[in-house]
Amino acid sequence: MESRHILVDAVDTHYLHAGDPDAPVVVLLHGGAPGEAAETAWSRNIEALAGQHRVIAPDWLGFGRSAKVVDFGDRMGRMIRHLARLLEELQIGSADLVGLSMGGSALIRALVDGTLAARRAVLVSAGGPPISREAMARLAAYDGSAESMREQIRLACADPAWAHDEAYVARRMELAALPGAHEAFASLGLRGLTSPPPAPEPGYARIQVPVLLVAGALDRLKPRGFAEQAAGRIRDARLEVFDGCGHCPQLEDAHRFNHTVLAFLEENP
Repeated sequence: MESRHILVDAVDTHYLHAGDPDAPVVVLLHGGAPGEAAETAWSRNIEALAGQHRVIAPDWLGFGRSAKVVDFGDRMGRMIRHLARLLEELQIGSADLVGLSMGGSALIRALVDGTLAARRAVLVSAGGPPISREAMARLAAYDGSAESMREQIRLACADPAWAHDEAYVARRMELAALPGAHEAFASLGLRGLTSPPPAPEPGYARIQVPVLLVAGALDRLKPRGFAEQAAGRIRDARLEVFDGCGHCPQLEDAHRFNHTVLAFLEENP
């Protein structure tokens, strides 16, 4: 796995790269919690997926090691357009796209409006009703301390061991403390300045590619039944619910997640 930087329309953009450059491309899109980035969201998945694919895992604008750029007119739209330009710069025409939480919401929008050319899509803890106001308030309460980061991780992971993994906590804190990271994350709470998520109807009906939804049965951030609701609105969508997992099944049950995603990609050529 390589850490790379590239200028996309003069904006510094960071991404992780792994696998055979000539293999089919899988793009991994991380979520939007403090300290979340490609390296913290997909650390247990990139190597497994790279065995058969070229893996690209970018840091969204405003997150990780990418530039802390925020567009208050259309935040998510700017992020998606920037991602599309990144893929153009990397000469990637079509790819399989995997989106976690906020990354999944962005992927839904891109599939609906055709911004990204996707062969297949995997939505992880995404779709259906949004994260509740209470959960958003708890996410926004991050104060930079180790205990506060552990609380963030407790919200996302059902297994309490993740909140006591000192290396994982430290990595999240390091990324959350990068210059501009706090301001970029805090700006998510400025309601009314960012675009709303795509409406469940009729938007989902316009998704034409095979879709796999993955959810944790013990997700504390999303409303109960959100994944079933989303799967019912996407034509021929497949749903996998992981027992014992919270909002981040790709970390908590990485072996099953990697196997499930690889099987889905193989079964839907």
